Amino acid sequence: MAYFLSTGRACLAIFCHIVMAWSLLAASPVQAGDGIAVVLSERGGAYSEFFDALNTSLAQMPGRRSVRLAGVTAPGEKLDESEVADAALVVAVGAGATRAMARLDNGPPVLSVLVPRLTFERIVGDSGRRLRPPSFSALYLDQPLSRQFNLLRHALPGRKRVAALLGPESAALLPRLRSAGNKGGFDLQVEHVSEEGEIVPALNRLLPETDVLLALPDSLAFNRNTARPILLTTYRHQRPLVGFPQAYVTAGALVAVFSTPAQMARQAAEYLRALPAGKVSLGAPQYPNHFSVVVNRNVARSLGLDVPDENSLREALERAGEAE
Repeated sequence: MAYFLSTGRACLAIFCHIVMAWSLLAASPVQAGDGIAVVLSERGGAYSEFFDALNTSLAQMPGRRSVRLAGVTAPGEKLDESEVADAALVVAVGAGATRAMARLDNGPPVLSVLVPRLTFERIVGDSGRRLRPPSFSALYLDQPLSRQFNLLRHALPGRKRVAALLGPESAALLPRLRSAGNKGGFDLQVEHVSEEGEIVPALNRLLPETDVLLALPDSLAFNRNTARPILLTTYRHQRPLVGFPQAYVTAGALVAVFSTPAQMARQAAEYLRALPAGKVSLGAPQYPNHFSVVVNRNVARSLGLDVPDENSLREALERAGEAE
């Protein structure tokens, strides 16, 4: 008898929880942000990390928000439009997913994430369509140039002569790079490269006349193959490298400001949560609001540099804000 009574109480408790859960769902207003589909460029790695963190961030916010995984794009293949046809908004994670969504003729609004600004702009340009807000926008992966120069100012005060190596992709950055450098009081020296074999000779011309090398996103100039020769060359000239990814600092760069997939997911969740009810209308693309700073202390010691701690640098960048 005691067994049946305890079992009955347990079933009643479960039933009450179910009723309460359904009543809460029914009471939650359906707003923009419900019906969100996520398309990944590939499964695993940073893409899946972003998806998991997005769900976690949304679950911690007030109001009902949920996202569903609509698909994973295969390189060069067109996404099945039926997978996202019923979505109010698609979050395209990575360049592959963003390209797939750009190829759809009548797709829902798209928020691209984990894609650098130049890559996003190239995808939009290559699509041959007028893809722009309010239907096609982005949360850029790369940091604003103003933040990069502020990092230089606080991490390496007094070092004003900045070298930049520009490849075919990052060459488009030059006007904005010069503008941001001039506003910060920096003297910018630039070398252009069109193939990997030109990188070390270009650095040998740049580094003797400058104080620091600023690494910028470019698949030719800065990749797995070029990282080692670039780091060895900067070390031979006793010049610090300020890198954009955390991996560069691990490999031998001095300092970097970057946003993790979890930080980008947090910003995406805040973005989705702030969308007003009704038809989804996206604003202009945004740079990361949440970011981290990492310093390679071994490199700092080997170069004889006294670099502030990571928290102090991050707080200084937060106070400076974003001017781009």
